[in-house]
Amino acid sequence: MRRRYWRILLTQLHIVIHIFVFDIVLGRWFRASTARRWQRLAVRFRALAIDLGGVPIKMGQFLSVRVDILPPEVTQELAGLRDDVPAVPYSQVEPLLTAAWGSDPSAVVTFAATTPVAAASLGQVYRGTRVDDGRPVAVKVLRPNIRAIIETDLAAVQMVVRLIKDYPLIRQRVDIQRVYDEFAAVLREELDYRIEVRNNERLATVLERDARIALPVVHADLSTDSVLVMDWIDGIAPDNVAGLTAAGIDRTAVAQMLLDVFFTQCFEYGIFHADPHPGNMLIVPNGEGNWTLHLLDLGAVATVPPVLQKQLRRGILAVAGNDAIGTVEALDAMGMIMGDADRDEIRRVIARVLDEVFDRSIAEYKTIDFVALSYDVRGIFLTLPFQLPQDVVYLGRALSLLTGVITILDDRTNFITAMQPIARRWISQNQRSLIDSAVRIGRQVLGLPARVDRVLGMLEQGTLRVDMRRMERQLQRMEQRAARSERILTLSLLIGIGYVIWHYVLS
Repeated sequence: MRRRYWRILLTQLHIVIHIFVFDIVLGRWFRASTARRWQRLAVRFRALAIDLGGVPIKMGQFLSVRVDILPPEVTQELAGLRDDVPAVPYSQVEPLLTAAWGSDPSAVVTFAATTPVAAASLGQVYRGTRVDDGRPVAVKVLRPNIRAIIETDLAAVQMVVRLIKDYPLIRQRVDIQRVYDEFAAVLREELDYRIEVRNNERLATVLERDARIALPVVHADLSTDSVLVMDWIDGIAPDNVAGLTAAGIDRTAVAQMLLDVFFTQCFEYGIFHADPHPGNMLIVPNGEGNWTLHLLDLGAVATVPPVLQKQLRRGILAVAGNDAIGTVEALDAMGMIMGDADRDEIRRVIARVLDEVFDRSIAEYKTIDFVALSYDVRGIFLTLPFQLPQDVVYLGRALSLLTGVITILDDRTNFITAMQPIARRWISQNQRSLIDSAVRIGRQVLGLPARVDRVLGMLEQGTLRVDMRRMERQLQRMEQRAARSERILTLSLLIGIGYVIWHYVLS
């Protein structure tokens, strides 16, 4: 454990020191190589995660969707990080089953094989049959000593968080201690299978009225905090294109249904499966091309608070209607736009982006000149006036996982077009949305002549101008702040590292 702790800690410190030296202290000379260097750092961390499993894998998956605090060179490299790790031998798992069931496991479940059908960083799954009633079951067991491993890993991560959390450029952008606390809490919940049982019950209460979706039956009499027993489900993974085709299932219909189910869970039921990767979903054929979607592994189930749910629905209605103004208003209501941000500039950027993506499929996104688009809206991306509430992060992560599945099923899918039937259903359920939209549009129309008159007057007087130097001034202020603190930061960091090495290694 000690060696594991130090390997994780020193890898993180290497990354932190590299960033401070080459991006802050010497940033003006190494700015051209930033993307390439950050990608190398992400590759280094990814290698550590694959080798050790545990928290590094979970942290990599968590960070891969934090586009609000990390550059794309990092998130894209970590996006492919999978939870697959070498399996623990059954001889080490058997004592855990004996302790959970109070008897020889073979007297309770007959296993098809002692090799697990799936192995992840926290647990592994076996296929078997109950001895008493012959029902096929899936038995999920935590890895031996995994709780101690996770606490060791989290201690190493917390040490680095303490070193960097008060640095001004970080503190102004994100509350990294809060992000860590949230990550650690969610991870610890995954180490208690009783929470997954409760999640199953919670989700079942809202999904029982939706015949398209099914959840596995939990065998409560055999389930504990370390062992979870459920019905075994035979089906086709949604990314198994050949299997779906052989079963006569329309892949485009599956893609559309997955989107509809996701948005229905989030914005009508207020609770959703937060980890919808292909391994956690099965398509079970019902004959004649019909099917049922089975959701598995409910360790990650998140809720959408009513206030956030209302604003998200408002935002989706605006996006589905190509309404940049409404989109900004919804983002503002959710607290996602910082107080001093330029709302007019953000509206312009969102309108520009919506114009690019509105009628395009996933496949057609490849034709978008993102370099030109990012250059056109570079002021917004440089100042980063957005902040993501944790509830929105969960939604974003789930949607990004679902996007990967849908791309495999049918890359002609257009997300905005797919949202429009849902938006129409919401409007039919709540006609007030139409009234609100009409009032807002009416205000815009009534105010338009005055705005046009002001612009024409400024043109006539020669006072209309675009401040092209604003971005330059912002960058200069950032550099000045960094210059004032870089010496103090570097000295403090070196003192902190020296204390850690003296206290834990030399003492």
